[in-house]
Amino acid sequence: MNREVPVPRKHDTPYRSITTYKYSLIAIAVLAAGFYLLYLGGEETRFWRTHQAWRTFNEQLGGLMIVTGGISVLWELVGKRSFAREILESTRTANELETAGLKRITNQFYDEALWKYCFKGVEKLDIFVAYGGTWRRTYLSQLQLLAKSPKARICVYLADPEDAATISTLANRFGSTPEKLKERIWETKEEFEALRQQGGASVKVFFWAGDRVFTFYRFDNRAVVALYQHSEGRSPVLPTMLCENGGSIFQFVYDELRSIRNASRPATQGTGTSAVIKQIRIG
Repeated sequence: MNREVPVPRKHDTPYRSITTYKYSLIAIAVLAAGFYLLYLGGEETRFWRTHQAWRTFNEQLGGLMIVTGGISVLWELVGKRSFAREILESTRTANELETAGLKRITNQFYDEALWKYCFKGVEKLDIFVAYGGTWRRTYLSQLQLLAKSPKARICVYLADPEDAATISTLANRFGSTPEKLKERIWETKEEFEALRQQGGASVKVFFWAGDRVFTFYRFDNRAVVALYQHSEGRSPVLPTMLCENGGSIFQFVYDELRSIRNASRPATQGTGTSAVIKQIRIG
């Protein structure tokens, strides 16, 4: 049996050790001087009895050296280093957030201010969801307004209702039946296609076969990424991130979108036609 090799202990750097020894020696010297002055001030000699002012001065100076010396050493060896570490951690965190392009994190997926900011001035909207019924109904007015712009383009990537593995996985996650999930997907497809109008935005709907571990919405140079929950039931409390172009998270979303686009197929009428949807509702 191979024995686990313990991780070697990380020793202080030479500069840190030299600094520690230097301040330790200074502290010892200051404390020794302070105690010596207190000792001199406490002696009952003829000199001190006739020079009470100097005696009081020595005692006060000795006490001051002990207190200030101890506090100064604690600050240099402990406080200043802790403060420096805090500054470095804050700087590192800020740099990491900037590198990621992360602008906001919230647990309120339907935060009105968040989506209002994203819809402002948008021309290219890419939506990657299973069916996104609640979000679509909540922001239908913004979608309709965007659809009126001839410069705009809306692309929607829904779960493929004709892929058995995709439907089975998502239906189990959403606590739904495969038939009900298919119905919702086809309804979403038809409602997005209903946004099309003469002289308006380009609206395209695609089907993508595969599981979804997160959902995202790309608004030009912004993207909103939300995680799916794995517990039963539905909740608006979902970790939601807003990122912008130039960061690693947005680049990840953009690369995912390109891969999804290449693996998707146009959402054409098939086994999930409106007639079949009506039959499901009736049944």
